[in-house]
Amino acid sequence: MNILYIDYQMYGKEDIIEAFMGLGHNVYSTDVPVLYEDDKDKLTELLYEDMSGSGCEIAFTSNYHPEVSEFAKKLGMKYISWTYDSPLIALYHPSILNECNYVFVFDSEEVRQLKARGVKHVYFMPLGINPERIDAITISKEDKETFSSDVSLVASLYNEEHNLYDRMNERLDEHSRGYLEGIMNAQANMYGINIIDEVLSYNAEIIAKMYKAMPYTVDEGCLVGLPYVYANYFICRKVANIQRIRFIKEVSKRFDMKVYTPGDVSDIKTVKAMGTVDYKTDMNKVFMLSKINLNLTLPSIHTGIPLRAMDIMGAGGFLLSNWQSDFDGLFENGADYSAYTSLDEVLYLIDYYLSHEEERCAIADTAKQKMREGFDVIMLIHQMMEIVITE
Repeated sequence: MNILYIDYQMYGKEDIIEAFMGLGHNVYSTDVPVLYEDDKDKLTELLYEDMSGSGCEIAFTSNYHPEVSEFAKKLGMKYISWTYDSPLIALYHPSILNECNYVFVFDSEEVRQLKARGVKHVYFMPLGINPERIDAITISKEDKETFSSDVSLVASLYNEEHNLYDRMNERLDEHSRGYLEGIMNAQANMYGINIIDEVLSYNAEIIAKMYKAMPYTVDEGCLVGLPYVYANYFICRKVANIQRIRFIKEVSKRFDMKVYTPGDVSDIKTVKAMGTVDYKTDMNKVFMLSKINLNLTLPSIHTGIPLRAMDIMGAGGFLLSNWQSDFDGLFENGADYSAYTSLDEVLYLIDYYLSHEEERCAIADTAKQKMREGFDVIMLIHQMMEIVITE
């Protein structure tokens, strides 16, 4: 079939295009021009021209984009999206109900929620890797000197100067601030479970005060309301910031730790701040050369395994992650990765696995093989296409 890959500058473009081509499909690629990112009318005009002139039967994007769905509906095309981001309010845009959509989501709870709202073609699909690209990476002596460590963390810290919660917090009354801090402190000590959505959904007064402090307009017909936005875009990201800073401070006090982030960790003197790394090459070297790769899942990912965790296992790195329910049935704790449920358990497990090298390496090797057997991007794209073609 003829596939139009619409590039919104997301991760994994080359891997996905190679997968489609490896399955015998013709792939045409078009970029959504950043030049016009502040001119929506011009951007959508160019997108429509590209889609209508492509001669393709199927449009594909990483993450869901409402404007692509609307044009696909108009042009009689099918539209495949595969999400790896959370939160993603675009998934609840009214266009998600379009018959042309085939929506693949890496979080099974979000699939359940979308189905409950009447979305017909939505499917659980974990994220994958390109083994050929990863296995072609070579490690130099300089790489070993640069990237080797006992523990590493590759992550956003959500501590940018003008993050949404901190901007809102300055304008909140004392009662609302204390209420939200209580929720965040409770959530910051929970892993693999999210209480924020439910708590906020039952407190219209707090939502009204948050709106007054930081107004947000939900699109007409959106399948979720303001509680979703404030819970997932404001509160969850701040919780991730609290958790990650706390983990970095405590882990780096006891172990050799490198952190790869665009965020500022200059006030944590015990950690080695490494800046950012290239997704396709150096990030995999970090995973390969770190004895333990730490993952802290963003709380807005309710059940799913984040892309970072899949990348770690795919590169043959040892993964120490908070438990997420979607791990169950796909991977085995203690055989493919190691799960924690508290900061104290993280510190214990790091100490344990640093002193049990043979066991640690065996777990990493098992996960690497499992990723190749079941989570190769070409296999996952094949599963998607079977659904799209037959339904």
